[in-house]
Amino acid sequence: MEYSWEYTEDQVEMWSDMVENLAEIASSHPHLAYSNFISSLKFKWVYLQRTIPDSADSFQRLEDAIRNRLIPKLIGRPCSDMERKIFALPIREGGLGLDNPVETAPVFYKNSEHVTEPLVLNILELDENKKTIHEVEKEIAERRLECSVKEMKRQKALREAVCKEEEKWTRTLFLNMETGASSWLSARPLEIFNRELSKSEFTDAMCLRYGFEINGQFSECVCGKQNGADHALSCSTGGFTILRHNEIRDTLADIITHAGYKGVEIEKVLQPVNPDDYPRSVNTAPDARSDVYAIGLWRGLQGAHVDVAVFHPTAPSYRGKDPKSLYKMNESRKKRDYQQRIREAERGAFTPFVMATSGGSGPEAGRLIKKLASRISTKHKDKYAEVINFLRTRIRFCLLRSTLVSLRGTRKKFTTPPPIAMCDFTD
Repeated sequence: MEYSWEYTEDQVEMWSDMVENLAEIASSHPHLAYSNFISSLKFKWVYLQRTIPDSADSFQRLEDAIRNRLIPKLIGRPCSDMERKIFALPIREGGLGLDNPVETAPVFYKNSEHVTEPLVLNILELDENKKTIHEVEKEIAERRLECSVKEMKRQKALREAVCKEEEKWTRTLFLNMETGASSWLSARPLEIFNRELSKSEFTDAMCLRYGFEINGQFSECVCGKQNGADHALSCSTGGFTILRHNEIRDTLADIITHAGYKGVEIEKVLQPVNPDDYPRSVNTAPDARSDVYAIGLWRGLQGAHVDVAVFHPTAPSYRGKDPKSLYKMNESRKKRDYQQRIREAERGAFTPFVMATSGGSGPEAGRLIKKLASRISTKHKDKYAEVINFLRTRIRFCLLRSTLVSLRGTRKKFTTPPPIAMCDFTD
């Protein structure tokens, strides 16, 4: 046991130095550093934790390096005790997957001991009922599944404990847990797919994810109202809300085209109608148009119209409402504006594609993404799970980048200079 203790100490010292080096990289490239940690570095000590008992105390130095050196570089601010608990949660539970090695050591060893027990008993011939290797493998698989379920319940209990201790995190973690909202964190930052975030972009994205204050923003918006993250993502001045909408529209049109649908159009003008034939709530304007149009999206040669809406779920007017109801509210508004006119005048189908700035999507949008993923996976003979993950990640990065631009983009109006032909260069 003395040797195993010394070996653990040496390994922890080496891993702590690796985290320190990674923290230095995070000073200029936090996205790359974070991706390296969650996809590679943190698995280096898992095997040791599974095989050596009572090793939790030895990992305190590694935890100190993660909390005091790496995390502040990633989020741009010191980390509190409550935030450390949240960051230790899996990405799917609203965290960052930055495990606390002191806490995981006893859990991993206990699970490993439980899973390998049938094999140990069989090797030592201590089991009264001698089992074949296939029976042992089956029992190990069952125990491994049992431990996975137990670990998921443990993580869920930790998240619920955090929300119970500080209720303000309940809404934040719920938004982070929505399907597709956290796909940008688990995706590798590949430049070829435009997934690599700069230092300021990654830090701002972290602040938006957990509701931290955005540093460096002007205290007052050019529209005259007090500035902040919630205002910047809702203010129409400067055209950033339209930019965000158009980015999603164009990306969606490109995906539909890639799926093989014909007649894809952007901003297709609807046929003129008589306003007296429709309720006042229906948009009967002569220049009304849908964002994306395609043939055969839902049925045969029927035309399908898709209209995009992006809302900010933590805006002051939305804070007291259930996030799920916000999607239904925005979908209902879009259907009220367009569905009857498209169904009767165009004889087509209508789908509202509603997304939140946090990355979640409405039921109708989710149904459309699944439809496109199924079509693409069948057409290109790819795995459905990989295709739908790719589509969600692509849409999420598109939304994330346009959202980050809204935070930092200038909203000032500049005077247009005179044309060059009118300039006198003799002076």
